[in-house]
Amino acid sequence: NSESINAEPGINGNEAVHTAAIYSDSYVGDIKVQATLDNAIGAGTPWADVATVSLNNETTPIPVNFTGVFNYVRFQASADPDSKITKILVRN
Repeated sequence: NSESINAEPGINGNEAVHTAAIYSDSYVGDIKVQATLDNAIGAGTPWADVATVSLNNETTPIPVNFTGVFNYVRFQASADPDSKITKILVRN
């Protein structure tokens, strides 16, 4: 799992559109975008899947768009992302 990222619910209103760009160096697997409505992140924080991106050796940035008013988002990899996912940029 990635770090939890503040989804800035106060500025997003009812039609919150989020965009993420996944930078991969030949990663093979799925990246799930997960979100929570909780105000604080802890061990028992419930996360819901809001989007899934399947990667198969891509080397160019892969965009993913999702909508919703969330407090935090994170990304979960189905395979070990070490040195294969170089960064994920998020725009709220």
